[in-house]
Amino acid sequence: MVGTAAGWHFRLAAGIFAATVTGELAGQAIRGADGTGAWGWLALLGAGGWVVGLVWRERVGVGRAWLCCVWVMVMSLLAMRLAQRNGFLFGHIEFTGSEPLLIAQVPLNVPLLWWLILGGGFLVVEGLWGEWRAGVSTFTALVTAQMALMILPVVCSVRGYWRWPPGSPGSLQGGGAFLGLPWTALAAWFILGLGLALGLVILGDNWSSAEARTRRQAWAPAAVLLALTVVCFGANIFGGLWLAAAFSLANTVLFGAIVVWYLRDSEGRG
Repeated sequence: MVGTAAGWHFRLAAGIFAATVTGELAGQAIRGADGTGAWGWLALLGAGGWVVGLVWRERVGVGRAWLCCVWVMVMSLLAMRLAQRNGFLFGHIEFTGSEPLLIAQVPLNVPLLWWLILGGGFLVVEGLWGEWRAGVSTFTALVTAQMALMILPVVCSVRGYWRWPPGSPGSLQGGGAFLGLPWTALAAWFILGLGLALGLVILGDNWSSAEARTRRQAWAPAAVLLALTVVCFGANIFGGLWLAAAFSLANTVLFGAIVVWYLRDSEGRG
């Protein structure tokens, strides 16, 4: 399993991530939808991304894992910066300044979030579809986009970290929205996810060995995404966003089933 192969650093990363998730859920129980706030959200995304990165390291090696991580984080940062400046792809998104640690005026949480859900989602999907690279890219983008349906309401409507100004293309005032979010943003989430996933196919999948592409390594990122869905479920419930909470609950069931299946598959192969 990943924990055995990665050693103490994997157990450390997983322990820190579990602590941040526990703290966030406790914060929601005490303070409501805001949980542990922007710093707690940053810690959760950072620790979860660390776990995902360690799985990538076991899969393709240190150098290539860094390359994949940099690809996702830099390109997502660039895309969101362009959206912030001129509305590229996502529409004119605004960051309210509530999140700490800005890079080029974009919160560090943004590329960390993309790495966690896309890097982790890629490993989960690849465990299901293996060598079918077009399918892996497409379904990774779909997983990323449908997770946006539970994440964007948290960072926009519940906690107010991001927003689209009234009258933005695709917004409620501009003629269309879903969950209070512009249609353009939801479509852009899939488009960017597909482009980044194709990059991971080139940077990671073509270089990985058959032994590295096993279901034994998929349970850890699936568990990270499961924890994220639970956090988003709580935030959406406390924020009164019932439809977004329903998407969160559906994802919780989905990733919970995937984790159980991967663990049982690993035991059967072991």
